[in-house]
Amino acid sequence: MNVSAANVTVAIQYGDSFSKALIKNLIVVALSIFINYINAGLIYTFSKHQIFNTNPRYILFVHLVINDMIQVTLTVALFIISYIFFWMPMTVCYFFILIAIFTTENTPLNLACMAVECYIAIWMPLRHAQICTVKKTRLLILLIWATSLVSVLPDLFMTLATDFHTSL
Repeated sequence: MNVSAANVTVAIQYGDSFSKALIKNLIVVALSIFINYINAGLIYTFSKHQIFNTNPRYILFVHLVINDMIQVTLTVALFIISYIFFWMPMTVCYFFILIAIFTTENTPLNLACMAVECYIAIWMPLRHAQICTVKKTRLLILLIWATSLVSVLPDLFMTLATDFHTSL
């Protein structure tokens, strides 16, 4: 039996090299700026033309675009923060994660509402103007955010209850 085999030095690598991390971050930031630039152009076009502001379909679409801009910006910020900080206060992390979960859950709900609006436009064209109004669309967006909030609150309370003593 060889005793010297037990004295093995193990090198542990804790992440990417500086150049690899820098290249990853530059690519991610460049792509997010490009995507948000396109989305900002869509929002600018929406805000400049009155026809878009009075159509529930475009209001739901611009809500989806704004939601996606928030999601892209937040995920890129979390990506960069993960390379800069090894430790983050729990309240800051909860804030970022809570908004990320909101925007993640808003997207399918918004797409479902857009599908229902298209269904109404196709199958009930004479009643579409009565059913799908701007006021109802804004209430629907509020309902989307409230539904996301209700689905996230139990997880938030469970996490706060179990991690409260470790955050002090």
